[in-house]
Amino acid sequence: MSDHVDNTDKIIFAEVTRGLAAVRSRPALVAYGCCYFCDEALAPAMLFCGVDCRDDYDKEQAAKARAGRPG
Repeated sequence: MSDHVDNTDKIIFAEVTRGLAAVRSRPALVAYGCCYFCDEALAPAMLFCGVDCRDDYDKEQAAKARAGRPG
């Protein structure tokens, strides 16, 4: 029984490692004073004006990735 558990642990660890590597390899957004989704003026350290714009931006980027277009 421990063989199955050990194998499952290895698979889970490998999957988590792969997922973390994928997230870390994505380019990070740099704050430039405007919302990345709606271009509203923001404080210098902010990326989005709110949660809705952040979520919409993420959905838009995911759709572009599925379509094979650059973000």
